[in-house]
Amino acid sequence: MEMNEALGQVYAQALLAIARVDREISPEESSRVRELVAARSTVTVDFEASFFEKMTPERLANEVPKPDHVTFAQLLIADGVSLATVDGDLNSAEANAILRFARTLGCSAFEISSVTRQLDEYLNR
Repeated sequence: MEMNEALGQVYAQALLAIARVDREISPEESSRVRELVAARSTVTVDFEASFFEKMTPERLANEVPKPDHVTFAQLLIADGVSLATVDGDLNSAEANAILRFARTLGCSAFEISSVTRQLDEYLNR
């Protein structure tokens, strides 16, 4: 999926929202966000923007074109899990944040599990 400037920033802000669920973004997480966004887009991550305007699942769903919802969600699932595990194990707050974004974008449990099995224990909560 090709991401233009606007969609790349939305993607970056969603990743930052996942990283921030445990109240801070570590240097490892900052570095990983940059790497993940660079792999999907040419945008420079605007860390400052995430302090002023929080990305929510509902806002994300409004900013991503409807035909791209599931594809975008699947990318976010894979990259969100990669980001969340950079500093250790996936915790429940991070898993639930990823799932909220994915579900709001219309991903089914099957579509989520097809990306990674690391979220399976959180799917029925």
